[in-house]
Amino acid sequence: MDNVQPKIKHRPFCFSVKGHVKMLRLDLTNSIITAVFLSVVAILAMQEKKRRHLLYVGGSLCLTAVIVCCIDAFVVTKKMTNLKRFLGVEVERKLSPAKNAYPETGPDARQRPA
Repeated sequence: MDNVQPKIKHRPFCFSVKGHVKMLRLDLTNSIITAVFLSVVAILAMQEKKRRHLLYVGGSLCLTAVIVCCIDAFVVTKKMTNLKRFLGVEVERKLSPAKNAYPETGPDARQRPA
């Protein structure tokens, strides 16, 4: 009585090599959509300041949630670039003009003008 389980032919994307990057992209998209929706709700709720005070409080809480969503999107973007670098995915890096002006660093490098 062999209880041999068949091999899994389909591997879910979250267990693939780039699956974590895909999940971070979904999280980034979710954060952006949530921030836009909450900002619209906050604007509509804060217009009722004169009639209902609690709606104004709810609108300000929605704005706080928008700020948290934007921070989440920023953190996810940073994490995504670090994860891409770890997985070996090509990441384009653009150097600033200041770094191009003096690329040499170290003890033998020429001194920058003051």
